[in-house]
Formats: sequence, structure tokens, C-alpha cells
Amino acid sequence: MEIKMVLHLPRDAVSVPVTRQVLDRCMETLGVTEDTRADIALALSEACANAIQHASLREEYEVRVTVRDCQCVIEVVSAGSRDGKPGGEQLAALAVVSGPVPATAEHGRGLKIIDAVTDNLQLWPNERLGATVHFEKTLEWLPGAPGRQLFRADRGVTGRQA
Repeated sequence: MEIKMVLHLPRDAVSVPVTRQVLDRCMETLGVTEDTRADIALALSEACANAIQHASLREEYEVRVTVRDCQCVIEVVSAGSRDGKPGGEQLAALAVVSGPVPATAEHGRGLKIIDAVTDNLQLWPNERLGATVHFEKTLEWLPGAPGRQLFRADRGVTGRQA
């Protein structure tokens, strides 16, 4: 079983809470724990904010979500960049800085936050001359969660209790 969702969004700050709430309601319906949902919401907010800040002024961005094998994979895909640089150069500006970010820095915390609360953070240039921020989160389930039951049934495991 696989669940997929793709949102095409305007490069507008109001899209961030809308996207976060749409995904959170989906995860809540599946029975994902509140802590896991909070980590996903935080990481998604940071990735969307990066897309809005660094993408071309006229372009939309995409949020792609895939849930498979109790793993949530999220990709935030931006198009172009404000300064016209291709995705590879944009990635240099987005790269996760090793070590702590200075307290006075105005940028650089978002990807460190995503990296801290998710698994497998990756960045790469994309076909839209922008950047893709990819991260994953293993889903933890509430007792009796419908999502857990759906994924277990997909693997041929039967029974009502998870």
C-alpha cells in the first residue's frame, strides 16, 4: 500500500500553515502519534519556508508526500531562485552547516532543525532549476491506529489488533 499527496502551492507565506495542517490532519486520521506529527509539521514548515525564501518570485513550489511501509517521505520542490542561479548554486546557500549556527545569524537554522527531527535529509538540484529538500520520518502509531492496520494488511498480516 502507498499513500501519495502532491500540493502545488503559491510562493506565499500563507501556504505554509495550510500545507502543515493538511498533512497533519492526514497523519492524525491514520493514527500517527502526536510527537511524530509535531516533528513532521516542524520539518515541513522549515522546508516550505526555505522554498518561499529562495525560489523564484513568480514560481509555485510543490510538496510531495509519500507514505509507504510506515515511512513518510516528504519532498519540497522549488523552482528557480530569486537571483537566477541554478539549483546547484542555490543548494550551496541551503547546505546544512556543520557545527552550531551563531546566535546572531539570521539564516541557517532551518535545515539543521529538519535534520534534527527527521531521518535522511537530502538536498539536490531539480529539473525546475531549483532545489529539492527531501526528508523522511518513521511513523509511530497510536494503539489501534487505522494506518498501522492498513500497512499490516498490505504485508499480509491479519488481525484487528496492531
